[in-house]
Amino acid sequence: MNLVAVEARQIEQTLELLKNGGVIIYPTETVYGLGCLASITQAIDRIAELKGSADGANYLLLVKSADSLRRYCRIIPQLALDLARRFWPGPLTLILPAVSGLHSRLVGPTGGVAVRMSSYPWCIELMDRLGEALISTSANQTRAPAPDSPKVLDKELVARVDAVIDGGVLSGMPSTLLDLCADPPVLLRIGAISRQEIESVIGLW
Repeated sequence: MNLVAVEARQIEQTLELLKNGGVIIYPTETVYGLGCLASITQAIDRIAELKGSADGANYLLLVKSADSLRRYCRIIPQLALDLARRFWPGPLTLILPAVSGLHSRLVGPTGGVAVRMSSYPWCIELMDRLGEALISTSANQTRAPAPDSPKVLDKELVARVDAVIDGGVLSGMPSTLLDLCADPPVLLRIGAISRQEIESVIGLW
């Protein structure tokens, strides 16, 4: 599998590949992700097989903007809109009540779907033209470190996907994960955005 430099853009080929059910490895503002279209069941199942994901493992969605949330989230509280306005595009993942009919890999134990708008320029351009959400889960076997560089991508994984977009060395810092299905919200993971930064928008909880 040849790495395709992100500078070459390759947006048209990537769009066609994804719409035909392909699976890609691509750069984000955090780490390299495994992705496919959120609407293609077989491609999501393929990602689960590639990663060796446990039965209960779930994947987040990259969306084009906060306006795209209604396609995947049945409730969008004002807190979510306030946080999206402040931190999107960027490394904040929000868990919101999922609409019915999503693949089981997209719905977590609280009935929510995890969503984020990536700030990585290549992702922004791709999402602007894609028309739906993109699966985003770290491009590694389960329990292996999340890759922040093409040099550390699993060679077996690289050989089994349809394309790899080379964005060079990434930040390696995971996104902060906030579950808004709960009241009060539950901070499941502190990443690039701190609790204090979140509290500056929604107050203490």
